[in-house]
Amino acid sequence: MSKHMLAGVLLALISSCVLVSVSAARDSLAVPRLVNTVTIDGKWTTRDEWSDTQLVSMYVAEGPESTGFLRIKNDYEYLYLLVDFVSDATPAIRQPRGQPAHWCYDGVSIAIDKHANEQKPTDEPDLVIELMWWSGYDAPEPVAPPDAWIEGAMSYDATNDHDSQTSHAIYELAIPMQMFENPSAVRVSAWDISREANMHWPAYQGSWSTKYFGDLIFSQQQETMKPEEHTTVTPVEPVMLLAIAVALALLVLALLYSRRRRRVSVGQP
Repeated sequence: MSKHMLAGVLLALISSCVLVSVSAARDSLAVPRLVNTVTIDGKWTTRDEWSDTQLVSMYVAEGPESTGFLRIKNDYEYLYLLVDFVSDATPAIRQPRGQPAHWCYDGVSIAIDKHANEQKPTDEPDLVIELMWWSGYDAPEPVAPPDAWIEGAMSYDATNDHDSQTSHAIYELAIPMQMFENPSAVRVSAWDISREANMHWPAYQGSWSTKYFGDLIFSQQQETMKPEEHTTVTPVEPVMLLAIAVALALLVLALLYSRRRRRVSVGQP
């Protein structure tokens, strides 16, 4: 086998390994223990309230270009989630009744797959939580613990907001940690009805199947995050490690073969 042919085979094998690794991975996010306490009031209560979290960009699923961010952390009782829908600067007007809720109001939806690694007969989430902006009409009375097991609030008050000081939709939720394992998986969706814009994390794949959700990896110890760190964490998959090992082994074999050929050529008359 010529050196050029060997190099071609090696490149093809490495490429196929990398493609398998990429297709096997899915988005994941490290969830740190909180440092700063959270008040569920639909806004940044203080300048530092969410500064101990990673800033994760959401993806446009429908409508015009938009900007939205997800922040998440936990303590021993709750998972705290913030959605900063920066592009949603206009509260939705009241829509006619009889339409699906997500076509009537601005809102956020969080679908939870509690056992991310569990094989289930269906790909449906265990729980879907929706928090809607009612535009001041028919708003239900706020419910506080101990009567409610999930806390949620929404506003257009951008005071203290690190992501944008312009008025925009901000959602805060506190979900009991009993709803999560390590890892669990989620899909977060936010609607801006005025602009007919929809954003997701992770990126929308045309289905709400749990196999397209993103994994939440919970920190086991208290930790301090770097403020304003933009990231979507994707751990190294076992398949990727295997692909790297195979590629390195093939590279070593190719080098040894090449050196042996050179020695034989030099020794010939």
